[in-house]
Amino acid sequence: MKNDNQNINEELFPNFSSFDRAIKYPYFAPNYPFSFYKGEFIKGICDDLNNRIPILSVGSNRSPYQLKRKFSLNQDICVTPAILIDSDIVYAASLSAYGSMPATQWPSKGTEVDLNVLWLNEEQLEIMHLSEALGVAYSFVKLKLDTVKIKDFEYTKQVYGYISIAGVFPFNDNKPKRLSEINAKNITLKSISEKKALSYLIYSLGIEEDRLPEWIDKVVSDKTYRISLHEKLKSKAIQPKNPEWEIIKKSIRGDLII
Repeated sequence: MKNDNQNINEELFPNFSSFDRAIKYPYFAPNYPFSFYKGEFIKGICDDLNNRIPILSVGSNRSPYQLKRKFSLNQDICVTPAILIDSDIVYAASLSAYGSMPATQWPSKGTEVDLNVLWLNEEQLEIMHLSEALGVAYSFVKLKLDTVKIKDFEYTKQVYGYISIAGVFPFNDNKPKRLSEINAKNITLKSISEKKALSYLIYSLGIEEDRLPEWIDKVVSDKTYRISLHEKLKSKAIQPKNPEWEIIKKSIRGDLII
């Protein structure tokens, strides 16, 4: 019989197969503040946030599972619950290196989304830029003031984020679809799961749905094929008319993860 600590650890840091890693996106995210501190996952904030840069997490960066993959538990990071106002989280017209259709922000008046904010130092922010394929997959942005509310304390300064460069996948009705695993109030868009989003995508490419596992393997293992799909998706993408953010031009050094 598993004890509580084992259950919590499996929920936070599951041992996914490559197929499940793709279809389980954007992964479990706690509704409480947490930290990676001195090699451990800790409930609560274990560092001073004053000298850190607040980054809104809209997809897998909400999740301890993904943050551990990007930073390891040995990087001291802090995460606080937050609400995104007047936007929703939808599927981007792109594919991640691990086969998921990733998330991006989309204006949606009156919608409030349960997310979190990741507080990074400068060195960690550079790691994040590389993991987000800055300048290729995502742009670094500053979000409009008052569109992000930190749940546990008042914060009135700038919050930053990442927005898909390609745009949003339009699906069959030429409209975005929101990620069903992310909770929100006053939604105006239809919600679907990651698996259904990927199934629709391969259908639009003329591939049978029962070949989804095989197709994900190809996306993950064949970078040339993956990049060719990026271009196809980009050609179909839609862009927001009145974005709630401003792009920050940023140059980085290192190998992008694309």
